[in-house]
Amino acid sequence: MSETKIEPTPAPGRRPGWLGHLLDDRGVRLATGLAVVVAIPVAVLFYFQFRSINDLASTSSVVLRQLSQETADAAAEDVDSTLKRPHIGVLLAVPQTRIDGMDRAWMDGVLRQGLQESTFVEAFYVWSAVSDEFRDSLLVYNRDSLADTSGNLDVRFRDAPGVGAVILPRLRELLIHKRAIVAFPATIGGRKKYVQVQLRFPSAARDTMSSFVAVVVDAEDIRTTHLPAMMKNRLAAVQHVGGFPQLDLTLRDAHGQVLFSSAPPGASVFVDERNFPLVFFDRELLEYAAPFEVEPETWTLQTGFGNQTISAIADKSTRPQIALMAILALVMAAGVFFVAGAAAREVRLAELKSNFVASVSHDLKTPLALIQLFAETLELGRVRTPERAAEYYRIINGEAKKLTRLIENILDFSRMEAGLRPYRTAPADLGEVARDVVDRLRSQFEQGRFTVALRVDTGLPSVDIDAGAVQQAIENVLANAMKYSREDRDIDVHVARLDADHVGVAVSDHGIGIPRHLQGRIFRKFFRVDSALGGGPQGTGLGLAIVEHTMRGHGGAVSVQSEPGRGSTFTLAFPIPAATADAYGDRHEAHSGDRGRAADAARPA
Repeated sequence: MSETKIEPTPAPGRRPGWLGHLLDDRGVRLATGLAVVVAIPVAVLFYFQFRSINDLASTSSVVLRQLSQETADAAAEDVDSTLKRPHIGVLLAVPQTRIDGMDRAWMDGVLRQGLQESTFVEAFYVWSAVSDEFRDSLLVYNRDSLADTSGNLDVRFRDAPGVGAVILPRLRELLIHKRAIVAFPATIGGRKKYVQVQLRFPSAARDTMSSFVAVVVDAEDIRTTHLPAMMKNRLAAVQHVGGFPQLDLTLRDAHGQVLFSSAPPGASVFVDERNFPLVFFDRELLEYAAPFEVEPETWTLQTGFGNQTISAIADKSTRPQIALMAILALVMAAGVFFVAGAAAREVRLAELKSNFVASVSHDLKTPLALIQLFAETLELGRVRTPERAAEYYRIINGEAKKLTRLIENILDFSRMEAGLRPYRTAPADLGEVARDVVDRLRSQFEQGRFTVALRVDTGLPSVDIDAGAVQQAIENVLANAMKYSREDRDIDVHVARLDADHVGVAVSDHGIGIPRHLQGRIFRKFFRVDSALGGGPQGTGLGLAIVEHTMRGHGGAVSVQSEPGRGSTFTLAFPIPAATADAYGDRHEAHSGDRGRAADAARPA
């Protein structure tokens, strides 16, 4: 015998499939419309806000880059102007006639001012081959000369033969280059010095020198004291941008050794870099100066922001705004989701209630019509045989029982919604309760041509239940089995021990089954599998909701196992009490409590 699989037929005007069900759901459409209406202006607002944040990041990058560039340029300019000041203010300011004639009184003021303005200069040296008095002397004018208050020029201009023994031979070697500016490093007094000389010649041929003015700078002092102090002063003058890391300044010598740095230790990320030669005249005159023994030292200035790139700083500055926007977006999305969900649930509930009223009207109308029809037939005496009359009486009785069950379900549901449904429990034999339900529905089984097989295992313990409520629950499950059985009319009822703590009633049918995605929803009020599938038998959608409430009220549970086209098995599991009831069968009471709360489990007093 082949098996015929029965598929539900979609109702006219409804789209097949889960997508069609969603599109036909007015609650889903309302929620979607509400979400779209809110999402569009919010999306536009967020778009422009994010544009503003990006523009702010770009502006911040420009400001930080400009600050870095201007600081690097200013620091390099400070170094350049400071280092060349002795050459411009002293070496070039002393006319040849003054130095050739060794006019010490005139030079005293110029050299004094030079030492005061250029604190990194150790001393000035003057020499003249023209002057008969000082032809063999190299005169030094240094910090000790500034300290002299006597006004004695012999004290202020002193002979420095040790320095002359170093400088004069070197100058005579460099005469072959015929350059007016001569710069070279030298070791004087055991320390490295930078020496720069402005040569004067008696003729344009520059074969011999008539006089010179020299400036001497201590290499270690300018490395450790003067240039670091200059960098510190420049950094203090920087107008830092609020809300961003402070600008750092780093000075390195020709070997890469850090002489000054406000950056974090080990910083390797810099924004701008400037290089400058360590010479004490205008760097543009390098090509006119006599060559050094070695290439001039090239030092480096670097600027940065705390070992961070500008793009990383800009991104970090906008991160709080972006995080705030993201949180705001999530909050708004959650709000729209909950509001739309609530609106959808209300619309769906209103639709379910409307369907419920229509279903109740239909369920009331059909039995009443049948009762009226057969009652009129009997009243008019149109029944010819006692057997036919008995059949009509059974039909009237069955339809009346259907009406009774429907009204009881509605009343029970109303009490459950109000939290006023009591459960008066007493020890009972679950097998006997199930047998009473099957016997009571036997006429309906026969009328619907159902075959119901009841199996009750032996030795089952009694359970504390409200027999009337449990009978109604089992009856509702059997009514569902009859409603969805279709051509296969076999129903199995099995009362057995499920585990060490529970006794249960399992009702199995071979009907249309329930899809897995709907099995979690069938116990909700007003929900009907037939409407979810787009067709099928009518119903109020209260039966299984009442079953679920009843089971929770007894501390038990209801479960379902189902597969579309193969039928369903509903199992009502009741807990086995720790102790049996006393011989007098004391009754105990539990009720559902306040409105909207789950019923309390029935328990012995």
